[in-house]
Amino acid sequence: MTGCIFLLPSAVYYTSGIHRDGLIFLALSMLIYHVFIMLKAKQFSWKRIFLSLIFLGLILLLRNFVFIALAPAIIAWIAAEQRPKYAFLIFTGIYVFVAILFFCSGLLSPAFDLPGYTSSRQLAFIELAKKGASAININPLYPNFRSFLNNTPQALNHSLMRPYLTEHINFFYIPAGLEVLLYEILFVIFIFFRKKNIAINPLVYFSCFFSITMFLVIGYTIPIIGAIARYRSIYFTLVLIPVLCYTDWNRLKKFIHIS
Repeated sequence: MTGCIFLLPSAVYYTSGIHRDGLIFLALSMLIYHVFIMLKAKQFSWKRIFLSLIFLGLILLLRNFVFIALAPAIIAWIAAEQRPKYAFLIFTGIYVFVAILFFCSGLLSPAFDLPGYTSSRQLAFIELAKKGASAININPLYPNFRSFLNNTPQALNHSLMRPYLTEHINFFYIPAGLEVLLYEILFVIFIFFRKKNIAINPLVYFSCFFSITMFLVIGYTIPIIGAIARYRSIYFTLVLIPVLCYTDWNRLKKFIHIS
């Protein structure tokens, strides 16, 4: 599992440069570590709480939309640790509630209109993409539930599957396409050879719900292949660890041997 954290090609490449992504990955990793220790080892301390708040603040300063996506995931994780048996229901309930708040936020004040903010962010990226060489078509996003719902398949496609190996945007995007193809193969293996009848740790739900939220945000707003590959790189880590941990590799080995 160490390889999933430190050796993913895109994560290594983008977090090693002079970008915000490296700092966000550091802050996110340290936040998860301290929350995990407090919840699992019951090692509550003011020091850990203070450090967690510092890293949360750093994420807020670097990219506020990551903070917005992270807040419900942390709350749901803490709540699910109290009732692990109902972890999935807790995460689902909290995210449904947060989704309702998200789409109703504009009713409180135009300053808190989160759908409008997301839509304007997409427009800003579209203008920026006109100057780039790896721009892709993206459906306009309007600040209402129906538009977000209609754009969801395209958003997930862009953030999880682009660039395709068949599209020739740039020679340097071929490694990114190969990496995505490898992850797709691992996910298919997970679907058919996943471990059954085992308890799922709430941390896994945290990783999946938070990362999928980030993939949606990236897919909704960014029409540039290079930016998509950079922004999503650190969140692939959170998805791949559960996929690899919950794949029954012994059953896969037996299947290959039989075949």
